[in-house]
Amino acid sequence: MNHKMKQLLRITAAVLGIAGLICIGIFFFKGAGAGKLTRDEPTVRKSLMTFAYKVYGDPAAQNGRYFLSKIVFHNDGSGPVHDFSISYQIPGYISWTTPETHSEIPPGQTTVQLYYPQLPSWVTLSTSQTTATLETKIHWSDKAGKPKEDILRSNVILRGANEVEYTDLPANEVVTWYDKWATAPFTISMVTPNDPVVNEFVAEITKRTGGTVAGIKGGAQEVYRFMNAVYDYMCETGMRYTGDQGVPATLGDVQTSVQTVRLPRQVIINNQGLCIELALLWASVLQHVGLNPTLVFVKGHAFTFVRYGQGPNDIIPIECTAITPMAVDQKQPVSFNDAVEMASKELEYWTKAALIMPVDVEAYQGQGFRAPELPEIPVDRIKSILEQRTNHTAASYATQAPSQNLNAAAAAVRQGYYRWVGAKGMISIDVPENWTRMENAPFPGMVFTAQDMQTTVAVEVFYYPTLRTPDEAMQARQREVSRNGGRVKVANQQPKENTTYYTGSTSYRKGSTQWVGVFQGTSGGVIGFFTGADKGRFETNQPIISDLISSARFNAPQ
Repeated sequence: MNHKMKQLLRITAAVLGIAGLICIGIFFFKGAGAGKLTRDEPTVRKSLMTFAYKVYGDPAAQNGRYFLSKIVFHNDGSGPVHDFSISYQIPGYISWTTPETHSEIPPGQTTVQLYYPQLPSWVTLSTSQTTATLETKIHWSDKAGKPKEDILRSNVILRGANEVEYTDLPANEVVTWYDKWATAPFTISMVTPNDPVVNEFVAEITKRTGGTVAGIKGGAQEVYRFMNAVYDYMCETGMRYTGDQGVPATLGDVQTSVQTVRLPRQVIINNQGLCIELALLWASVLQHVGLNPTLVFVKGHAFTFVRYGQGPNDIIPIECTAITPMAVDQKQPVSFNDAVEMASKELEYWTKAALIMPVDVEAYQGQGFRAPELPEIPVDRIKSILEQRTNHTAASYATQAPSQNLNAAAAAVRQGYYRWVGAKGMISIDVPENWTRMENAPFPGMVFTAQDMQTTVAVEVFYYPTLRTPDEAMQARQREVSRNGGRVKVANQQPKENTTYYTGSTSYRKGSTQWVGVFQGTSGGVIGFFTGADKGRFETNQPIISDLISSARFNAPQ
């Protein structure tokens, strides 16, 4: 290459270098172009179930699915967007949050902003829905450094504390039965094993079984026995199933069903519940004693089962509504065994129909479905309520009944009543005169029986001339029932003066009764009676049962 050519190349390179430096200088002096902040239409949840406020406030709950607000921002400009920040408030509930900031958003970049509201615990005190406003403040700077700000507003319905929405999917996304019940697992937040009210409820049950209130680890037999005790307690204390359907509701493009569902503490206090409420109570009780329950949602219904082992069939299901026989198309009280069998058949049927949603309580709790903070409640008041229900013990009847001394004076026979006197004149008792009556029934020791076929309330009088003590009479009756395929279970007993009071139940394959027994030993033998009703009807018929007891009189042998 000749000298002139080399010189020309040097000059050209120098010129290009200078031009490049000038361009770089212009780039840094003027900037890389202007940023342009744009956003997609915000996605804002139409409503929040306030009992589940902890779920909405937890970014980890089911991988952050339950945000209140989602906004996607884009920088469509050729330069960065500077000083971006975003914050939120819900006036009256949440003050402005600490802004989330980005010093810059590079050109062509996108940022997704999700909001998980930290609602106060007192939001659960609301008994009806309230409309609140979500305000979103967006701040950024333009190319010249001039700040810009925008505030977006959206209305949000805060549901009453007991209102459950069963789906949050837009109508055009609801394809299957499962879509209609997409948010049913939210009810796991209503499982409250640590509620003091649940604790007192379980304590009353375990008093009967002689066990502890936690730590059932003995396998199927122990779990079954505990569940049986829970079921019997519900029946004996008059707990009832009440039916109610969800109310259709439309929120924008979401068509859902809204149902008022009470917490387990409210079911305990009111002594009645919907199928889902009873299922939640069962789940709370079972988890309280260390078991792993599952809520089962099927078409129009809910019930519970519990695992006692690792095998797929290591479960005990319970038809929660069977405590009210009419709810399961039965005329007679349903035993625990039958309630388990009913639930087993339901599991099999709905599983084959592919219309079943089992929701493992512990698994969902681990995913953020935690119970709300519950208002304090006077525990003494709860104890008093439960004691009143369980006061139908031998001790309470012994306290409430009139003196049973020999030769106690009897009042005149009331109008509409029939007074039976028997066992050599040693006992008398007043029964409504329209009851079915029979003397000298074909059972050892039974000398009189009367029953109201409608309410199932009955009285059976016994006389054992060769026995001497009430306990001997009770044992004789237990043996006789056992020979006929039944079982007499004495819950407790209390002596008063020369009379012994018992409470308990008698079970046969086709059903069982709950009763009070009153027996007295005399020089002429043991006399006494049982009065009660079918399980599930004992509590509601307390007035007539107490009346029968108070009308009875024992007299000296003639």
